[in-house]
Formats: sequence, structure tokens, C-alpha cells
Amino acid sequence: MSAITFYISNTKNELIKLKRTFAFWLTIISALIIPLLFFIVYAVKHAKLAPAAGVNPWDKYMLNQVKNSIPFFVPIFIVLITSLIIQVEHKATGIKHLFALPIPKWSVYFGKLSIVLFSIISTYVYFFVAILFFGTLLGVFYSDLAFLDFQPDYFKYIKMLGVSFIASLGIVGVQFWLSFRFKNFIVPLSVGMVFVILGLIAFQAPESIYFPYSYNILSISLGDQMPQTFGVSSVTVYSILCFILTSALGYLDVKRLNIK
Repeated sequence: MSAITFYISNTKNELIKLKRTFAFWLTIISALIIPLLFFIVYAVKHAKLAPAAGVNPWDKYMLNQVKNSIPFFVPIFIVLITSLIIQVEHKATGIKHLFALPIPKWSVYFGKLSIVLFSIISTYVYFFVAILFFGTLLGVFYSDLAFLDFQPDYFKYIKMLGVSFIASLGIVGVQFWLSFRFKNFIVPLSVGMVFVILGLIAFQAPESIYFPYSYNILSISLGDQMPQTFGVSSVTVYSILCFILTSALGYLDVKRLNIK
């Protein structure tokens, strides 16, 4: 079998295993929490939240949900989902079994990393669809909210979520390495939670541009005013570089370990 065939086969197997874990349901539950809460608030207070004549209600509705979810909720979700996916293998000694098979270790490591990325992307998609679904539902039940009279700016919010995902890559690389490296679930989870809190505290400092756990809030708070590197947002560049570096170092570190 070729290296690519090993990778594809291993990734498919990981996807099948994911469906049998809580991590699969976490991707759906996490995507629904914020949209469902906003649906309830708008349903209860629809008279007060009705927009002025001619104002597109989708702008405020969607922007508030994105701004409330990206800075804190997204990093926490990444820490949880990454730790859960790898912990399934640690508990069942699955990693030891996989590394004992006559297949390239890189296909195991990067196959699992691909599943983590797939889970995160899926949650972003579910989140966006849930916002649109609940907004349309509000328009059906409460005509004074005027959701059916206007169209949302799809491209604007897809772009915001796309920037947020790229800003999350640095966290993914670090957390995946920690989760694979330590068998104890508490270690990567605790480190991740502490770093998320530090990211929220330190994001106003100029040095936060070098701290991946601040990138999500920076992508929202600075927006188009983000400093540029090579004509691209610095958060985008540094997050991708952090992801590549930590993924490579993580693989080299795990490769030399005697997995027990």
C-alpha cells in the first residue's frame, strides 16, 4: 500500500470510530447551544427586539451570535473535542495497538489530526446552519421580527467563521500534541483551559499576537484592523505557522515515544 492509501484508510477508520463516541454528539450540541439560546430570547422578547422599519434584523442577530461564541466558546470547544477524541484511544489502549501495526506512524497521527479538524469544521457548519434555521423559524412565528422580509449577508458571516477557524489552528496543533502525548485526560484539558483564560486576559497586549489562544478574540475584536504580515492578517499567518510547527514537532515527539 502507498503512503496516501494508508492515510486515507486510517482516516476512514477514525471517522467510523468517531460516530460511536460522545465527541460526535459534542460537535452537534456545541453548535446548537448559542443559536438555541438566541432563539429563546428572541421568542420571549420579540416585541422589544423587533427592528425599526427598513432595518435588516439578520445583521444584529447573526453578528451577536458570532461575537458571543468565537472569543471564548470556540477555544473551549477545541480543547474539549481534541482531548475527547484522543482520550477514547488512550482508555482502550488503542494508540498502543495502532502503533504496533505494520503501518506508518505518521498515518495514525495525521489521520487522527484530520478527524479533529473535520469535527471542528463540522461544528462551524452546523453552527451557521442553526443560526439560519432558528432565524427563519423566528420569522415564521413572529412576523414583527421581519426575518422573512430580508436576506442575511451570507458571505460576510461565512468569512468571519472562516477567519475564526483559521485563527483556531494554532490551538488545535498545541492541544492535539498534548492530548496525544499525555495519557491522563486531565493534563491537556487543564493546560488548555488555563491557556484559554490567559488568552482572554492577555489579548489586549501587543504580545498577544504571538499567543495562539488569543487569536480567536483578536480576529473578532480587531477585524479588518488586524496588523498585516505579507499582505495577510497576522493572526492568519501566525496561526497557520503555529499549527504546522506544533503538528510536525508533535509527530516527531510521539514517534520516538514508547507508547504504553
